[in-house]
Amino acid sequence: MAENLEQQDALFVNLVLIFQNAAMQQMGKITNPMTGKVERNLEQARFSIDMIDMLRNKTRGNVSSNLEKLLDTTLTNLRMNYVDEANKEASGEGRVKGEDASPEDMSTDAAGSEDGEKHPGEAESGAKRRTTPAPGSGSDEATDDKDASEF
Repeated sequence: MAENLEQQDALFVNLVLIFQNAAMQQMGKITNPMTGKVERNLEQARFSIDMIDMLRNKTRGNVSSNLEKLLDTTLTNLRMNYVDEANKEASGEGRVKGEDASPEDMSTDAAGSEDGEKHPGEAESGAKRRTTPAPGSGSDEATDDKDASEF
């Protein structure tokens, strides 16, 4: 019985990571492994984020505290990145849907984080991705224009 529960937890984590990776690809934060290009479609990213939010709402109280924390952390990370990309698009700084980016546009290491450490909810894919500076770091004031609570 416990083995079945562990397997279900692992499958649940994989499902969350599938939607997280999809959203990061759709926001242009990581490359699409099928095309090898950075592509952007914020409407699709929003859908992927909404799917994770739906999973959180439908499973509330029925999953372990670790899985709830994974869902909350993943949603917070994705929403912050979404707001960053939406602000870039609104200011004309962002790429248009489907536009390619060069590898030089990526600013983090292969582990997917600026500090090289693995963080909860990060993918194992090893794909490079850009990340949003930490709130309060003074590096990105654009996120004040939109609020992540719009989700």
